[in-house]
Amino acid sequence: MKSISPARFGTLLAGSALIALTTPTIALAQDAAEEDSSAGPATGDVIIVTATKREQTLQETPVAVSVTTAAQLEQSQVRDLLDLQTLTPSLRVSQLQNSSNTTFIIRGFGNGDNNVGIEPSVGVFIDGVFRSRSAGQIGDMSNVQRVEVLRGPQSTLFGKNASAGVISIVTREPQFEFGGSAEISYGNRNAFVMKGDVTGPISETLAYSIDANYNVRDGYAQIVNLNTDVSDRKRWGTRGQLLFEPTADLKVRLIADYSKINEKCCTVANLVAGPTVPALFAVGGAVDPQNPFSYDIYLNKVPINKIKSYGFSGQIDYETGPFALTSITAWRQLDSFFDQDVDFTSADIVSEVRDQTLKTFTQEFRVASDF
Repeated sequence: MKSISPARFGTLLAGSALIALTTPTIALAQDAAEEDSSAGPATGDVIIVTATKREQTLQETPVAVSVTTAAQLEQSQVRDLLDLQTLTPSLRVSQLQNSSNTTFIIRGFGNGDNNVGIEPSVGVFIDGVFRSRSAGQIGDMSNVQRVEVLRGPQSTLFGKNASAGVISIVTREPQFEFGGSAEISYGNRNAFVMKGDVTGPISETLAYSIDANYNVRDGYAQIVNLNTDVSDRKRWGTRGQLLFEPTADLKVRLIADYSKINEKCCTVANLVAGPTVPALFAVGGAVDPQNPFSYDIYLNKVPINKIKSYGFSGQIDYETGPFALTSITAWRQLDSFFDQDVDFTSADIVSEVRDQTLKTFTQEFRVASDF
């Protein structure tokens, strides 16, 4: 029998260790490549984005952008922007005393939205139209093609309200072939979600699409002294679109949408009892327990949180040889009302009531060229 010298034996062990270390790395790279391929839209393994106001592949886009496709949204059951932060590590969404005070933070930057007079520093755009307040952005998303999160200042292309970043939601255009989808789900706390969409041609040059969503759920927290739940879900929305393509160079897209929220929101945790708590106890009052994980709270009234957001937009794209012209015209209205106990105790000390209406009109013209 042939023997193996110690030097050769050491060489064989080193080679075996090298193979063991490198083989899994190759497998992981292949898995990652396959995952990227499956994440792409209908165009195959190429992800098309519009982060620079023109269609480019994700690899060609010269900005820091994270793209979440429709397939990823469906697989992760992402229904709104609050859920989106689970897929985008650089994005943080904080819901404060009421849902209209939702704050968007990208890379740790972003201002609060407790005051309706303050414009956000993270711009949210839906089909190219700026939503000026977070109350008009928090409804459930439906019929979405992709969501792009642009990190860092984007004011050059998106205006002054994008100094910390941009969240761009792109919905599916109407198709010239009949199609649609539907989803119904039921979960704990009587959660019931229903959404669907349908699309098809009206003529050879005109197509339509209609989508709708409905989301209800019992509250997961309890107002102990009033014996009622809070932080529930009760919202719905709908959108209709028309797409007119008379020639290969001209495209007109009209969109109208309406959404409504009527919820008892939101639960607030008490971390530290203040110096006035003993006086409150002395008159028979009650305060939230000093436990951030407690869902038992004390309020002297049931919070009211009502939001209506609606509007329409028209986008015209025209190709003129070396130039591409785009016009986006939009009008929107936001009605928000909430009535809350902001001392967060069973005593009637301080309440906050806001009734606000915002109307916005935007007009954007763009000229793009490959020069």
